[in-house]
Amino acid sequence: MKQVFLLLCLANVLFFFWKLHFGASTPANQVQAALPSIVLVAERDAALRSVAISRVLDRDAAELQRLTAPAAFAAPKPKQLAGAAVKSEKKSLPAATGKPEPVRVICYEAGPFSDDRELQRWLRGKPLLFTKPFVRETTVSADYQLYLPPAKDAEQARLNKLTLHAKGIDDVWMVPDGEIKGALSLGVFVDRARALAFKEQLAARGVRAELRQRSKTRQALFLHFGAAAAFPGSGGYQRIPAADCK
Repeated sequence: MKQVFLLLCLANVLFFFWKLHFGASTPANQVQAALPSIVLVAERDAALRSVAISRVLDRDAAELQRLTAPAAFAAPKPKQLAGAAVKSEKKSLPAATGKPEPVRVICYEAGPFSDDRELQRWLRGKPLLFTKPFVRETTVSADYQLYLPPAKDAEQARLNKLTLHAKGIDDVWMVPDGEIKGALSLGVFVDRARALAFKEQLAARGVRAELRQRSKTRQALFLHFGAAAAFPGSGGYQRIPAADCK
């Protein structure tokens, strides 16, 4: 029995030195440090998010450095930006816009007017594009003349004049020139109605007089003006060639 006990003691001593020699006495924390660590699922997801955020921050930092570079990456001046905006706007416009179509102008002539005051009254309220007043000689109505047609010869003219005197018509004179040269004028009237009334009186006495309207030439005020095709005028004008308005 004693020998068995000594063998057991010897075995324990040998086992102790064996463990001491092969690191059995190394602290537990050192043994645990050598083992691989355990990573939880939540810790892995947090690590992945951190990596993604870090990448975004690195990209933004690089962009900020590019924008704040003083020389090579300097921002364009406001004038350059304005010019670029205008160019881009021009490019964006469709080709069909172009220039607006010119307004079609119709030329007219109005007149004659007695004076500038009458012209201004006529112009009031009319949507004209341009006006060009001017003065021109024109033929206007003067008066009305009663006459006996020219005789065939001087003897016939003398007899006609004597006949008129015999009927009590003394205010007679011979027309010296013009269209009715040699005719016997029986009277001149401004009013046509009075001329017609005297003609009837002569007819009652047996005198067949003729009536004509005389005219004269005078300076009159006219107007050339331009308007749109649908000019809402009130009359007193006529359309003329466009060349006359230039």
